[in-house]
Amino acid sequence: MSAVCWVGLARLLMLEPVVGDAFHRADVDKARRILLDLASKNIADCDAVRAAIRRIEKQYGNREDGVPVGEDSERNEFYASKGLYGRVTVKGDLDAVNGARLITLLSSLSAPTPEKDGAKDTRTPALRRADGFCELLRRYERAGLGPIEGGVKPHITVTASAKDMTDLKALKDLLPSTEELGFAWTDWVGPISIDTARMLACDCTITRILLDENGVPLECGKEARTATVPQRRALAVRDGGCAFPGCGTPSGWCDAHHIVHWNDGGPTDLDNLILLCGHHHRTLHHTE
Repeated sequence: MSAVCWVGLARLLMLEPVVGDAFHRADVDKARRILLDLASKNIADCDAVRAAIRRIEKQYGNREDGVPVGEDSERNEFYASKGLYGRVTVKGDLDAVNGARLITLLSSLSAPTPEKDGAKDTRTPALRRADGFCELLRRYERAGLGPIEGGVKPHITVTASAKDMTDLKALKDLLPSTEELGFAWTDWVGPISIDTARMLACDCTITRILLDENGVPLECGKEARTATVPQRRALAVRDGGCAFPGCGTPSGWCDAHHIVHWNDGGPTDLDNLILLCGHHHRTLHHTE
């Protein structure tokens, strides 16, 4: 630590004797809070405060087996809670190694992405990180790497009535006894809009379940993939990535979008499919 840092630390301890008291009583968290509070008042620079915290933690904060506080995975915390409108708030505190792993994985996924014409990426850094984190989740889900739970791999389950999912009046008329709710339902977070349900249904596995008037399943059809692996490969060759004008998102990050939705009678063939990135796919479904 430089002489300036030592002077800064000395000033901290002189101005707040309680820091020294907490230091000697091994109240690491209290000492750290005071140091950070004083740092915010420009009494010492951040490097001096970090060095002081590391010194306190080195002397008092390690576990009995010698694991440093910053590398102690038993202190890790992660919260994911549902809030208003079905949004999910995420908060966490990770050890140095897993924190570095997360930042490394997010780095390339959250980098600014200019348009093909050179237009600047206008997303804020926070939005880019959120988009990168969502892309990380999507890739993990698609790779099928998660453990089996309830007999299936981790996936999003969306439940919606056939009447809600189609815009064609002729098809709605074929289902006179089917209730039109105006929303779909997902596990964990509850209702979502029909536009979002139709977006997810563009490129997914569909299971048709026939219910009676009380909601009791009468028949369960076979699973059907809306866009096959060979079709996605052909789309990657044809579209080369997101087909939205000016977008340069690679094909591996895209969904196969039905131009005429399959629930409206649109076929799942190459002439009715295009690749769209998540942003433009959402935009298209919510503006149609």
